[in-house]
This record gives sequence, structure tokens and C-alpha cells, in this order.
Amino acid sequence: MKRTLISIAVLAVSQTAFADYSYAYLSGPSQVWPFDPAYEAGQAQDMGQPVDYRQTKPVPAAVIDLSMDEAEFVVEETETERRYKATLAELEENRKALDLARKDAELKLQSAHASATAAAENRLQALIQQQQSIEQQQAEIEQQRAAIRAQEERVAQALEKNELALQDAERMKTEHLIDIAQVQVESEQILMMAEDSAVAIETAARTRVSLERVDPVVVMSEPVTAEFNAATLHEIVSGIMPVGWRVKTDFSEKPELESRRYQFVSTDPRDLALRRLTNSVRDAKVRFSYFWDLTDDQGNPSPMILITDRKFN
Repeated sequence: MKRTLISIAVLAVSQTAFADYSYAYLSGPSQVWPFDPAYEAGQAQDMGQPVDYRQTKPVPAAVIDLSMDEAEFVVEETETERRYKATLAELEENRKALDLARKDAELKLQSAHASATAAAENRLQALIQQQQSIEQQQAEIEQQRAAIRAQEERVAQALEKNELALQDAERMKTEHLIDIAQVQVESEQILMMAEDSAVAIETAARTRVSLERVDPVVVMSEPVTAEFNAATLHEIVSGIMPVGWRVKTDFSEKPELESRRYQFVSTDPRDLALRRLTNSVRDAKVRFSYFWDLTDDQGNPSPMILITDRKFN
């Protein structure tokens, strides 16, 4: 019991000394004591005067009566101290909350830093891949440009060759046109010569035919090719005589001879064929006569042969 009372007394004295020390320290020139004992004692200060910090006389916090068997230790706590303790507790809680918030902020900062680092790394890898893709595309573009340049060179060479070919074709065309013109001139000359030759040949042929038509030797000795089936004497003689000869019939003794039809085939000379034809008529004496010197209205030779059953004087 005595030890307990001694301990309580020592605690009280320690608290009083600590309070005096705290007040003396906090009310010094470098500290400000938040609780003014003068204010707590009801002694208000004038706000227009300088602040008077007065030290409160220490009062025993506890009265120990050793004459009593059971000592009572009474400690009175002021309202300011309770607020102070509450403020300290609130500050401690705020500090703890601040520490927690700081740790949380550090964790968030570390997470954000890691996320930013990862995003930056991903972005860097993406940029590197994009750079590689761009370089690859650039290389492909360079290859395509090289291919295009090579193709342009080939096209230019082809155009040059084509231009030379066009020039050669134009030259050949010009030469061909010149040749064609020359050939055309030569053809016209040849055609004119041919026309002249044809005219000469035709004239000569006409002359020769005319001469042959009136040449007794040619007319009488020329072989004929005659084949008639049921033809009149006029028709047979017209087929036997040369072109340009006229045939005239005169059957006054037997007019029926004009329409009578005969079958006649011969390859003999013309005069002999005519004699055999006229001799084939049994019931009449048929004769023929050549008229060599007859002409037409233009004066051209127009010989005639007469087939008749009359007697010639």
C-alpha cells in the first residue's frame, strides 16, 4: 500500500514537472503555447495591447493525505487538455490516414509508372514495327520504281524502234507509191500500146477476114465441120459459109424446097460440101452461085451465095 502511494506521488510530481516544462518550453520566444492559462482563468487580454505571456504558478495536480488509511488521488483535467488530446488523437489519425494515403498514392504511382512504362514500351515496339514496315514498304517502292524505270527504258527503246519502223514504213510507202505511180504510167503506156495493137490486130483481122471472105481460093477450099439434123437448105448453107456471107434462096420451080428439111453431115472443103448438099436433092436440079464483089451501104465487102433451082444463063 505504501509503495502504491509512493508511486502515485511520483507520477503526480512527474506530470506536474512535465506540465511546467512543457509550458515553459512552449511559451518561450520560439514556441507558442496554444492554451493560455490567463484566458482559461477568465482574465481576458486587450487585443490592442501587446500579448502578455504570463507564467501560471504551478498548482499541485494532486493532494496526498498520508494521514488517511486510503489515500485518494484526484486529477482534474481541463476542457482545453481534453480538446488538445482529442486534437492530438485526430492528428494521429490524420497522420495514419495520410500515411495510408501516401502509401496508396505510392502504390498508384508505381502502378501508373509501370503502366506508363509498359504503354511506352508497347508504343516503342509498335513504332519500331511501324518503322520496319515503312522501311520495307520503302524498299518495295524502290524496287517498283526500279522496275518502272526498267520498263520505261524498254518502252522508250520500243518506241524508238517503232519510230524507226514507221520511218522505214513511210519510206517504203513513198517508194511503193512511186513504184505504183511508175507502174501505173507503164501500165497506161502498155494499155495504150495494147489498145493500139488490138486496133491494129482487129484492123488486120478485119482486113484478113474481109480478104478471106472474098478470096475464092480460101472460101472454096477451107474445110468445114457441118452436122445438121432436120434443117432447111438455107440453114445448112448459112452454117457452112464463113461469117459475113449472106445466103439467099430462090426456089421458083419447086417452092416446097424452101421448107423441106434435110439431114447433112460433112467435113469436106466448102465448095465440095455445097456440091454434095445440092446433089442430095433428087427431085430437082439445085444449083449455087458465088457473088464475090457485092458491098454494103458503107462500102464494106458483103459477098453472097445464091441457092436456086433455076437454070443459069
